[in-house]
Amino acid sequence: MENNSRFIMIDGITGSGKSTVIHAVQDWAVECGHRVFRLQEWTQSCPPTFQDIADFDVYFTHEPTRHWVGAAIRHELSREDNPYGGEELAHAFALDREIMYRRLIIPALEAGKTVIQDRGVSSSLVYQPVMKNSVPLETVLSLPGNALAMRNAPDALILTSLSAETAFERIKTRAEESKGVFTDLAFLKQQEERFASLWLKKLFEDRGTQVFQLDTSMPLQEVQASAKKLIEYILTTC
Repeated sequence: MENNSRFIMIDGITGSGKSTVIHAVQDWAVECGHRVFRLQEWTQSCPPTFQDIADFDVYFTHEPTRHWVGAAIRHELSREDNPYGGEELAHAFALDREIMYRRLIIPALEAGKTVIQDRGVSSSLVYQPVMKNSVPLETVLSLPGNALAMRNAPDALILTSLSAETAFERIKTRAEESKGVFTDLAFLKQQEERFASLWLKKLFEDRGTQVFQLDTSMPLQEVQASAKKLIEYILTTC
């Protein structure tokens, strides 16, 4: 884009420390004096439009959202007792994504803002084609919300790097309601392989995205420091 906008996506296998990275980056943004909007703190019944919150500098978004389709994903489609298939999730995530891009992300970037997102279309490309009752990667890519996201690919994609075994041990310490349907060890190993794959990297690099690996196996303070350093580098070079 021909303005000062920056779009950074942070993704990785379940339990790999994304929340730690996001919190560190939020702290960095506040320390820098930026006016920060956190989508997770939005409490109104409708998801925000950019016009509702145009006075901020840095926007922290996440997928799935907590409104409309995103709420259905969180409270119904991700249930473990009677799970939905990859095809249903692919369509739901793509629609939730399209709504957020149209209402918030694209207008924010057009206005020269910085958007830092927890998960995104990269998750759909990794997870949904290998879930039960799913659809091929090409079909996932063709869904309107995903096609829109790839046309507006991030400037940088940060992938948290952690072994599936270590992530699995971390997940076991979580509250039951936060584990979800994506935490089986065999599936974590599939996630690890797909996030590290050359085809995923190429999909984004072909659209102008720089892809970075962030080691999250280090002690907490080292991960936080590395995350802040990487964000500073991306915002000054990408």
